[in-house]
Amino acid sequence: MMASREPQTFTRKEFEKMNQLVKDGDKDAKKFIIIDNKLYDITDFVEDHPGGQDVLLTHVGKDASDVFHAMHPDSAYEILGNYYAGDLESEEPKDQEAENSAKFATEMRELRDKLRKEGYFHSSKLFYAYKVLSTLALCGTGLALLYAYGRTSTLAVVISAFIIGIFWQQCGWLAHDFGHHQCFEDRKWNDVLVIALGNFCQGFSLSWWKNKHNTHHASTNVHGQDPDIDTAPVLLWDEYASAAYYGALDEEPTMINRFIAENVLPYQTRYYFFVLAFARFSWALQSFIYSFNQGAINKSNALNWYERTCLVLHWTIFSYATIAWNSSIYNMILFFVISQATTGYTLALVFALNHNGMPVISEEKAEKMEFFEIQVMTGRDVSLSPLGDWFMGGLNYQIEHHVFPNMPRHNLPKVKPMVKALCKKYDIYYHDTGFIKGTLEVLKTLDVASNLSLQLSKKAF
Repeated sequence: MMASREPQTFTRKEFEKMNQLVKDGDKDAKKFIIIDNKLYDITDFVEDHPGGQDVLLTHVGKDASDVFHAMHPDSAYEILGNYYAGDLESEEPKDQEAENSAKFATEMRELRDKLRKEGYFHSSKLFYAYKVLSTLALCGTGLALLYAYGRTSTLAVVISAFIIGIFWQQCGWLAHDFGHHQCFEDRKWNDVLVIALGNFCQGFSLSWWKNKHNTHHASTNVHGQDPDIDTAPVLLWDEYASAAYYGALDEEPTMINRFIAENVLPYQTRYYFFVLAFARFSWALQSFIYSFNQGAINKSNALNWYERTCLVLHWTIFSYATIAWNSSIYNMILFFVISQATTGYTLALVFALNHNGMPVISEEKAEKMEFFEIQVMTGRDVSLSPLGDWFMGGLNYQIEHHVFPNMPRHNLPKVKPMVKALCKKYDIYYHDTGFIKGTLEVLKTLDVASNLSLQLSKKAF
């Protein structure tokens, strides 16, 4: 009887050599990730990753242990085993700062396991039933008002448009919850509700959102990886983005590119709030194009047609209500603009508070940092009343959400003191502020990037 072969153990130098081939652009180089000091060859799995290939590519050659555990179900461990390549020798922290970060990460993992055993990751079905029904009631109220009075009252059109805008915003928060599988243990039911609330009700594609959002969670505020801070040429959020944008300009830029570089980006603080009004329509358009060009994120034909059908139905019903239940072109345009702008402002203001104005990290620095430390230092908590919690959809507990992304939002306030205490123990910066102060921090960050853009534009031209 043959003895089972011992798993191969790779040294750190061997692993670095293999990973360097990927960095050098060798097309035949194998792609590895590290999970719990084990190497996994994901070369042939990247395109089939159910969460999208972008998020996986950000962690090639890196330790993906904590992000893997934070964002995957138990069934993923079985799939992972198929790509096991060998063990990796352990690595001791290189300095005191790294050692402190490692100890913080260890206690965060212990806290996560403790909270899981105590039921903090189990949702209240009653809470989510209330949230879904009360959100749908907003839609019913807005459409009923438009149907009853839209042809006779401009005021009714304005109020109806505002209510529909808030409905879309609240659908966004609920779709976010279900997209993180916070409600049901059976993930397929979460996906069904994401598409119902996201694609059909809100007009945002599940696959488009997951492709962006998974990558955002895996590489939060990491320059060159996090799509949420890659908003050029509309807005530049940090010195990395400014330097990258102006450094990439051609020696003979087009008239439009030069106009943006000289006359738009250096003054972005002035037009910031104007731009937010178009955010919802821009995202909806991007997601529609993504769905019909890229298809479902998990390559499923069934999901693909379900998504596309719901998106088409969304715009068909919205267009019908806009045209049929208004008596004039003026009111049709008014309803369209106010509903879109309301959602644009109420989504984008919250999104900006989550991470904009917080530290942006280079890829090189991120490789040396623990996952949990990155999540804490790049997030901003916003202390609000219960009404504020409702308005922000629980995302004002941004730090807690990022360290425990699949924890139901109604439990995030309970774990906030625990996370905050650990941050204090290990001297990890934890930022907690108010809505207005946080918004001013965002504007200050934009202003710093604006001034840098002005300097760079003068050098470039």
